[in-house]
Amino acid sequence: MTDQDLVHALRSNRIQPSDAYARLYDAYGEELYRECWVSLRDTDMAHTVLRDTFIVARAHIDRLSDTTRLREWLIAIARAECARHPRTARAHAAAVASSRASGTAPAPVAGPLGDECDDGFGTETDSCRRPPCLRLRVLSGVTGPDLSGYRAHIAERADSFDRGGFPVPPSQQCPDTLSSRLVPGLILAACALLILVLVVYVCVRTTPAPMPWPLDPLVTMSG
Repeated sequence: MTDQDLVHALRSNRIQPSDAYARLYDAYGEELYRECWVSLRDTDMAHTVLRDTFIVARAHIDRLSDTTRLREWLIAIARAECARHPRTARAHAAAVASSRASGTAPAPVAGPLGDECDDGFGTETDSCRRPPCLRLRVLSGVTGPDLSGYRAHIAERADSFDRGGFPVPPSQQCPDTLSSRLVPGLILAACALLILVLVVYVCVRTTPAPMPWPLDPLVTMSG
């Protein structure tokens, strides 16, 4: 299956989501899992991020302007999702630094079914293979009806993309801090107050002065 066919399957409403996800996994699942594992060095977390990558890919496939860059786009999504778990990456980096300082090699990382993944300090080895159950776990996670709320959350969370449809890493996104939410509201409130002051000022300037009451003739004559 070509990338064009795969993009069509992800975008089409006539193809069942389970079939589209299965085609996506068969084409890029193993490579994307490897990408996630190299970044996180944690098999359970890599499986979770791979599942999230699939959810984001199908939810935002229409953003991809150049379908010939599908592989590059998928890897970018996987890396952006891995960046959402910096604590896991920092723990791995600390373990590597400690092992290098002591001159000892880190212990192999056990896979979900007992597969051992040699850390290799960033080198590609054949000892880290895709767990046999990974395909079933990922496809169950992206199609199971009991996880519909979770999938909606993951799709909505990935809301920052560039003009080409590529995800913007969380580290490059504007932080959603309290001040970033308050400043626009304060600006609107100040503008509304200024408009109110101007309206009152104009009304005061344009209101005619009150006419004096005519004098009572009887009061005048008595005076």
